[in-house]
Amino acid sequence: MKSLFWFRGDLRLDDNPGLKACFENSEEVHAIFIFSKRQLNLHNESNVKIDFLIKNLISLESDLKDLNIPLTIIKSDGFEDDPSVISQIANERKLEKVFWNKQFGEDEANRDTKTSDLLSALDIGFESYHDQVVYVPGTLRTGQDSPYSVFTPFKRKWIENFDMNFLDIDYKYEKKNATNIKSNLDDFGFEKTHQADMSLWQEGEKEAIKRVKFFLRDKAINYSKDRNDPIIDGTSRISPYLALGIISPKRCILEALKANNFEFTSGHIGITKWIDEIVWREFYRNIMFSFPKVSRGMPFQDYSKSIQWRFNESELAAWKSGHTGFPIIDAAMRQLLHEGWMHNRLRMVVAMFFTKNMLHDWRLGEAYFMQNLIDADFSSNNGGWQWSSSTGTDAAPYFRIFNPITQSTNFDKEGLFIKKYVPELKELDKSVIHNPPAEHRKYCKYPNPILDLKESRLRAIEAFKQAKS
Repeated sequence: MKSLFWFRGDLRLDDNPGLKACFENSEEVHAIFIFSKRQLNLHNESNVKIDFLIKNLISLESDLKDLNIPLTIIKSDGFEDDPSVISQIANERKLEKVFWNKQFGEDEANRDTKTSDLLSALDIGFESYHDQVVYVPGTLRTGQDSPYSVFTPFKRKWIENFDMNFLDIDYKYEKKNATNIKSNLDDFGFEKTHQADMSLWQEGEKEAIKRVKFFLRDKAINYSKDRNDPIIDGTSRISPYLALGIISPKRCILEALKANNFEFTSGHIGITKWIDEIVWREFYRNIMFSFPKVSRGMPFQDYSKSIQWRFNESELAAWKSGHTGFPIIDAAMRQLLHEGWMHNRLRMVVAMFFTKNMLHDWRLGEAYFMQNLIDADFSSNNGGWQWSSSTGTDAAPYFRIFNPITQSTNFDKEGLFIKKYVPELKELDKSVIHNPPAEHRKYCKYPNPILDLKESRLRAIEAFKQAKS
């Protein structure tokens, strides 16, 4: 059988259920990736992530070539064109079946339904699989048969139902019959506009797996402690690879369990905490599946639609560029621009500062992160912003507002992270660097705070109280 595999958010060979099924059922395999600038823009994908995507497509093409599989890039105007693109290729190449792995989101689901309908009408077979979560989305439900909206019971159910057979993911690919199709990864029409240091992000699934194994061997021992200190490179930095499907969550979980005697909740606390982060990712995907309104820019908590958000152009510009006058906020925002990535604790700190102290609409911050993160992932980004703004599922209480100065002194005690990303403050002592006095700011040419923390906190609490009432 001649078949087509449609790569989407799964740019890897390892633990790729759709590709495995395609290989097991076909003598000749073709592979495509549909590239649409318009669709990427509609979904607010960052320039740095697109850069990383292209580099990983080139790496994937090399891996596939060893198996006699050509990877061709098909350009389209967006999801609405994809069904006709797929059916046209299947017809032109006389392919009998199309395989793919499912993606989350309403737009993606509608595209796949139209593709399935069109292929059925043409009497072309198709099969789709789940590869982004361990369980089929929506299958984990409460005792009242409703979807989970709180993480802890979701995680408990996730572990209770876990079947180690899920982790039977090793598969040896054999070469397929050669085709007369040529790969064409020479012109994406991509223009680099970001400033992120791409040397931090080596492409390819071999690199992704190497990072996971290195983290589990050398860093996990201190992860539960080091994960909160932004100057310590104590995290796995695997999120950009997960976001593009260069590594699967199952592979991450399997490697973690191997390193922890196959224990989820006991054994090595650093490893169990890291597994928690993978489960959080699955939780937010299930939220997006079970509550589609979050895909439409709506808050999970309905009352929060009534919040009277502020808007101040100069404050927004100061936040984006890292010139708010709060050193830890500014260091985090400058890290985002320099690396295309931000430390996870600081994502919470800057998001809460934005939505509570600045009282700006969380959707503006969510969009800015999507536009600048190399690991931009809609469900996780949306979940994180709604948690911080107290509009989401399992969210922080609206009166819980991080104090950025306290967060800075707690988690960047020596001010080393601030000094790295806000170099104008590098000469300041740790006793003043977290909230420099006016004379130090003037000397360092560092701006005064854009707001008063106490007043802005009270303003936020009142805005939420009014919305609730």
